Amino acid sequence: MNKIIITLGLFSATLFGAEHSTHVAMSDTDFIPRLINFVIFAGILWYLLADKVKDYYANRSKTIADSFSEVENKLVESKKQKEILKAEIDDAHKKADTIVADAKKESELLKKKIFEKLKDENKFKKFFVDEYKYTMC
Repeated sequence: MNKIIITLGLFSATLFGAEHSTHVAMSDTDFIPRLINFVIFAGILWYLLADKVKDYYANRSKTIADSFSEVENKLVESKKQKEILKAEIDDAHKKADTIVADAKKESELLKKKIFEKLKDENKFKKFFVDEYKYTMC
């Protein structure tokens, strides 16, 4: 919509400003002096600002390159850290597995000891129960 309004505005300015004349001679305009003024103005601007603009963009490019290399370095460092932590996690899993295996072995040994004690107690109780029955009879 904005493009249509701008286009109509440009065409209306040329249509209403023509004053019923469609042909304009080059000698009736001041195109050449304006062109020379523009070239002089552009040259002065270039002379005054070119070095500053070049330095700005060079510094900006360098800053972006430095930031990019810093990010790459952080990425490499984080990958190394990830591998280190992964190895530590694997070691922790191995230690946990050995701890669980040792605990199972220990529980089996304790279980056997307890059963042996119970067997001895049962023999002892059985002996006394038999003695008691024998003496009672």
